[in-house]
Amino acid sequence: MLDNKHFITEKIQVNLFKKMLTGTFLQGERVLIRNLEAKDYDALSIFFADEDVMYYYLPARQQTFSARELDELLADWNDLDTSFVFTVLYEQRPVGIITCESVDLEMGHAEVGIALLNAVERGKGLASEAMTVFINFLFDDLELHRINARIISGNKDSFKLFERLCFRHEGTQREYIRRGSTYLDMNIFGLLARDWLQKDCK
Repeated sequence: MLDNKHFITEKIQVNLFKKMLTGTFLQGERVLIRNLEAKDYDALSIFFADEDVMYYYLPARQQTFSARELDELLADWNDLDTSFVFTVLYEQRPVGIITCESVDLEMGHAEVGIALLNAVERGKGLASEAMTVFINFLFDDLELHRINARIISGNKDSFKLFERLCFRHEGTQREYIRRGSTYLDMNIFGLLARDWLQKDCK
């Protein structure tokens, strides 16, 4: 059983890590990652209004979001307790969004996701760079043990991205997502800190 002193030390560390998550400022070679701000919503609103994009992005019912609905959605996604949303900037413009949810600092794991907001920015390696910077932060600074990701079958770009980042396919929830009369599988990916350190993608 953990003694009280050890419990208090762990609690202090968890609070410190949460503070780091709410004050994130990560600089890559080309991208900057910071916490979501209200001024980012205009750029995000176009992304969340695109029905085709939402087909693979949302792990729930496919829908688009009005400005008011987007406010409510992002408030839920960004509760600053177990869920955090970050904006990816390139050339000082918001070009992407990173979600970090189901954060359990005591167990040492979290789930991540990324999306670039428009087609113009895709194919430049920005998502790969942003995720590399963010994964380093989660493992090195927050000392997580593993990172999870969920990808809907058919989302080929996300499959390729996360496989390049050394995530391993660990399981499939068959016919988990409904799109009209079609059911799609949800794929579970995982990345351990030691695999990331060794870049063990085999």
